[in-house]
Amino acid sequence: ELLELMGLYSKPKPKSNEKIIQSASKFMRNLYESIKDVDSSEYPSDDTRIHISSDINASALGLDPVKVEGADIIVSYVNNVRKVSTLRHERDSTFYFEVPLGEEIKGAELRLFKEVSSTFTSGIFTINLYVIRQGPDWDDKILEPESSIDVKWDTTGWLMLDATKAAGNWTSGSYLNMGLYLRVLDFHGNLLDPQDIGIVGRRGPADKQSFLVGYIGMSRELQTRTRSFRNKRWAENDGKSYADNPYSEYTRAGYPGYRAHNNCQRHNLYISFRDIGFDQEFLIAPEGYSAFYCSGDCSFPLGIHMNATNHAIVQTLVHLMDPYHVPKPCCAPTKFGTITLLYYDDNSSVVLRRFRDMIVTACGCH
Repeated sequence: ELLELMGLYSKPKPKSNEKIIQSASKFMRNLYESIKDVDSSEYPSDDTRIHISSDINASALGLDPVKVEGADIIVSYVNNVRKVSTLRHERDSTFYFEVPLGEEIKGAELRLFKEVSSTFTSGIFTINLYVIRQGPDWDDKILEPESSIDVKWDTTGWLMLDATKAAGNWTSGSYLNMGLYLRVLDFHGNLLDPQDIGIVGRRGPADKQSFLVGYIGMSRELQTRTRSFRNKRWAENDGKSYADNPYSEYTRAGYPGYRAHNNCQRHNLYISFRDIGFDQEFLIAPEGYSAFYCSGDCSFPLGIHMNATNHAIVQTLVHLMDPYHVPKPCCAPTKFGTITLLYYDDNSSVVLRRFRDMIVTACGCH
């Protein structure tokens, strides 16, 4: 059921090709570290967008704060260039990313790693990114301009080329996705091999392989699936008391552990993902988290620290007059926080997403 909440139908089984996913995983891990400690209480409880910590230098990580903070989900897609059979002899200039249908693409960027050119000792070069389109005949392919950047011969590090338009189109139909194509030109317009200017190709180091980053909004389908999951859980839990919860310290009078004067408050509860069947084959981080839970007595008088609602105060008074027909208010969460998960999907894409209502931050009498 938690997989359903994550927008997955079954436990992912990522492909074992470590080389093509290592660079993407490293980038996503750095991104995860930059946002995992963001205080969710600073934002509305229904805000699932990703926020960068104010202590993090976003530019040093090659992050665009506007794109990052406008997304609900961030995904890194690995390059499956072997699926572009028509351009086998140009695989270092060709890229193919499996972007799922129906995604709401807010932004996308192709990331290439560039080393100092061993061929040139001066000069500025233009890198043009194209979308591959089907031509009039099956064997004909059209290159449609997507974006371009200029780089110096001695530039090193990750380069980013915008691919938002292309990725957005791919979500409308898989037949539209024929891949991306790269062209490198010198100052005089001469065509160069990408490796001539230091672009790392598919035979290069594993942690410098190219990948696509997608900044995604919450699709209607995923919103509906998440909402139905919550409604289902509320229905299943309806009528259950804290005494029915094996994780709770609270039990009714006559049972061990009952404390008549244990006021409503938050208690520690650590969730280990491994213990609930989430192994590290697909869940990258975290290993677990402090979820907390609410338990305790809501008896008269209800103090300010018990965060009682007006209804709970009135119910407490009525309970004093008619305890056999009107129960005490219940101790329940009043505020929730979010957690961030980093995991693989079936295509070996690395997904970073924040989940709301996963941490109890405050309790009260209801």
